[in-house]
Amino acid sequence: MLKIYSVSDRAIQIDWPMTSSNVPSSGQLATFPQALVKHGGSKHWPEFQIVQADCSVSIVFAKPPGGPFSIWDIVLQLESSLGMLNTRATKRILNARRHVVEVNYGGPAGQDLQWLAEQTGLGIEGVIDLHCSSVYTVEFLGFLPGFAYLSGLPKALHFPRRSSPRSRVPAGTLAIGAHYCAVYPWESPGGWHLLGHVEQVLFNPDHTDAQGQSLFKAGDTVQFVRAQYA
Repeated sequence: MLKIYSVSDRAIQIDWPMTSSNVPSSGQLATFPQALVKHGGSKHWPEFQIVQADCSVSIVFAKPPGGPFSIWDIVLQLESSLGMLNTRATKRILNARRHVVEVNYGGPAGQDLQWLAEQTGLGIEGVIDLHCSSVYTVEFLGFLPGFAYLSGLPKALHFPRRSSPRSRVPAGTLAIGAHYCAVYPWESPGGWHLLGHVEQVLFNPDHTDAQGQSLFKAGDTVQFVRAQYA
């Protein structure tokens, strides 16, 4: 069961137990915040924003709500609306997009591929094949505009972040860290393990969200394939 509780006079947090047999699917968790936004709008909540993390979603109001919208009233409202919210999240999964993304594995952008091959014992080809074998789900976006946290990484590729982050990771770099996979949409520091390079533009600041500013949206699925050379 989801746990709903207030964390301050203007914030509510919703947690889900990752060990529970009743935990929603990956796609439901990814689209749940969108269902919350629609629900809050339909109930005329005061101004708020949604902040999603690994195992939780926070609803943060611009100022402490009052009157019929006290924090406690909204918590009770959410508890009684969980079934409807999960249904809305499930419907959004049906509209999610599927992306096929070509990757140039190895090379300067994939400087950790050899290390991963040695750590797993799979060899370079085995690591690439295993990484391409999974269909990933966009859980949420954060850290950088357009940076999508993708679940579905095979367990054999779960490794902690590097103890010494790199000061520069080029845009388009495919990387893994802990149980997540991601592509850096911008050049930035980074502590994940680098597998290769993606040519597709993941974030266009000249576009609006409706125009596809970010290639990936929560709930989308991603399949990585090895780039084909002529």
